[in-house]
Amino acid sequence: MAIRIGEVKSSRLSDDKKEVIVGGSGKYIGDVELKIARECLDDFIDALVSARGTLEPTLAVAIPSADSAVVPERNARSEDNPNEVRFEIPKTFAVTADTEGRGLVLLILNHRLENQEGYALSPDAARQVAGGLTKSADAVQASPVAGELNK
Repeated sequence: MAIRIGEVKSSRLSDDKKEVIVGGSGKYIGDVELKIARECLDDFIDALVSARGTLEPTLAVAIPSADSAVVPERNARSEDNPNEVRFEIPKTFAVTADTEGRGLVLLILNHRLENQEGYALSPDAARQVAGGLTKSADAVQASPVAGELNK
């Protein structure tokens, strides 16, 4: 029997620490708790990540720049095209000051998700990124493509 979960409300570890309990609700079922056994949690997460990848495939584009050949190993496609870089659209992000006193600004993509990834920037680099993002966003919104994206 299939059930449709429309909202995830909470998650917690069971008292015996053998299950992850995810609380949610659905239109026709009301509140529900899913109990996922600890030994199959990784398989469950892999299935969800795989499904999300099907719904939101990554975007790969070729950027004609010598700098673009230097990409992290996991995203590199040097055999096919050394200038190709994979882009993923993050679901969430967070920006915060480093609380460890190292004087860094932290950028966290997919904040609190399984594929969370973070970057630490100096304050000057963070200002450059912020300025670059603002200028690029303004340019995209001013372009004819922006009208098509908002439809």
